[in-house]
Amino acid sequence: MKELIDNNYWDIKLTDDIMFFDRTLSYELTGYRPIDMENGLDFKLEPFIEDALTKERTGKYTEFPAGTKAYADFWDERYRRCIEGYEYGGYRITGDNYFFINFYRLISAKSENGDESFPTFTNVQYEWFHYVEMCERVKLDCVALKPRGIGWSEIAASLGVRPFITNERKTMFYTAYKEDFLTALLDKCWTQLDWLNMETDGGFKKLRQVKNTQFHKRASKMTKDRTEFGWMSEIIGVVADVPRKVRGFRSFRLLYEEFGSNPISKTSWVQGEALITRGGRRMGTRFGWGTGGDSGPALQGLSDIFNNPLAFKVLPYKHKYSASGEEVLTGFFIPAYRMHFDFLDDRGVTNEDKARAHFEKNRELLRTDPKAFIEYASEYCFTPEDALIRQGENQFNQALLANQLADMMIHKITPKPHTGFLSYKSPVDEAQGLVWKDDPNGDIIITEEPLKDENGLVYKNLYVAGIDSIDAGTQDSTGQKDVSDFCIVIKKRVHGMKEPQYVAMYKARPKDVRWAYANAFRLLEWYNCQAVLESTRISILAYAREKKKTHLLMRRPRATMADIHKGNTQMFGTPATETVIKHYLELIENFVNDHTHTIYMYDMLNQLLKYDYEQKRKFDIIAAMGMAELGDEEMYAAPVKSQNQYKKEWKDVGYFKDRTGKIHYGPIPSKDELETYHLYSHYDDNRSFF
Repeated sequence: MKELIDNNYWDIKLTDDIMFFDRTLSYELTGYRPIDMENGLDFKLEPFIEDALTKERTGKYTEFPAGTKAYADFWDERYRRCIEGYEYGGYRITGDNYFFINFYRLISAKSENGDESFPTFTNVQYEWFHYVEMCERVKLDCVALKPRGIGWSEIAASLGVRPFITNERKTMFYTAYKEDFLTALLDKCWTQLDWLNMETDGGFKKLRQVKNTQFHKRASKMTKDRTEFGWMSEIIGVVADVPRKVRGFRSFRLLYEEFGSNPISKTSWVQGEALITRGGRRMGTRFGWGTGGDSGPALQGLSDIFNNPLAFKVLPYKHKYSASGEEVLTGFFIPAYRMHFDFLDDRGVTNEDKARAHFEKNRELLRTDPKAFIEYASEYCFTPEDALIRQGENQFNQALLANQLADMMIHKITPKPHTGFLSYKSPVDEAQGLVWKDDPNGDIIITEEPLKDENGLVYKNLYVAGIDSIDAGTQDSTGQKDVSDFCIVIKKRVHGMKEPQYVAMYKARPKDVRWAYANAFRLLEWYNCQAVLESTRISILAYAREKKKTHLLMRRPRATMADIHKGNTQMFGTPATETVIKHYLELIENFVNDHTHTIYMYDMLNQLLKYDYEQKRKFDIIAAMGMAELGDEEMYAAPVKSQNQYKKEWKDVGYFKDRTGKIHYGPIPSKDELETYHLYSHYDDNRSFF
């Protein structure tokens, strides 16, 4: 456990650039210090909820009579705390957080009768409110992905109500794609405004004499001659079922309800920037949030923004909740096990081990119903991948894929892939072959090493590969839109009684794209196979020619030609036309139907589950699988066979005569080997995969 805090120490000082929010670090800008199972052990909650405790104990916030200086001073201090935040004992909560836990009422999570109470303080809410304030200070926006059932709609309502009450002339703008989504949230806002008018002894009372409709309320009064005056802050709600409706309103806060269910979310988000800027200056902040368990193509917009925060002017959130456990930058993410009201300590910190065990037990109960498992795992997500797994319209068998995912995630009965890298045994002589090294930081994934014959050589025609290539690495792709990864997959073909299986994958976007090409060709050499290449990506072909490795690329499969009998079989690469894509998707669909249980790579299962044809460019693994399936189809009649023993020892290539005097071209045997050389041991040229 970490020692008590040093009030003068900050991980990120005021003078430091803030590139992301990391909940494990302290930030001088907002006064944030971590409060979790190891940090913040000296945090005391009671001073921060003093007003709520007083209200619950006495029925009033203050005993000071209205009109007195003491009354005015008391409420002046509450306005200050709700705007500037409140600090005690070296910890600070933001103004929004202070307002939420002291002046917001909701149905108690522990009540069986629907009784109202003040919100329970949690460290996750504390982190979120600091993230919000940091976004506003650095002029970036907020996006969150969360599990179901953590009271987020109340927080969303509070983000509009608080500035309405505490700040003059601020406009909070709520929008949703469907009216029922919007009205449900606005009703929470209106209920809260009414409660504040009645229960704060006049301290937070705001009349609404001019605008007081179902979708628009403004804090103002009207003179006898019907002149409007007063506070002038307002909350407006608009059903934005078309993007153009998110226009025309200048907003202090622009809040998107049910963002993951909005099919025009990305367009609305981009157009919404005009509502928070004035004369090129940012005057407000956008908020978007979605719930794990949302499904369909509409989830894609939230997914794009969440996974590419800086591209959409969102402050990145740094964490290790990814499926791989790697550190990533996304929008704000809350795993289900970090916020459970049944496992809170007196600081508002969830016992994550107990909460996780609770959710894993529920997952285990659903082991016989894969679809239900996927739905539950997405709604009570452990990773962003869990939460976003139901996006898209999918032609692949969801039940089979979900069942395999359950076997991997819950039962852990499938083989665990190895992560590592390939390197040449000799840096000066590639002919000596390759060696595999396990490394948790490697970017190649394998489920089995190449199978070898009795001579220790990898079987010929046992493997086939598919490549979804790229033409630029990260250092050369600045400003490019929809940047994807390089991906190669290796498929083991049917061999005897053994089922086909994807045995290797490399997926990355390195700084130098040539590193991706090098890894791909190492895999092809190691598995002794050829790859089908998508024809629009030409840089890898130039690399192959430069390195004299074109023999590792397959000519265009005949099934992709208009006339399979007259096509140009010497052409490298396969065009990604709609006809070709739909054909290889059928091949993948057949593989999924028959062999899902052989897929042991999480990322592959994840993309198969989320695949959306309309968003096909982002599914690089599926594209690579499609190329591999086309290659496997082309090799239908190619038998798996052992390599010739002598080929292992051949060094020189050229013309030579066998014992009959016949001239051959190929690896030159030794004198002794010529005595046993037989005519059908022929040299395979680069055009053949036989």
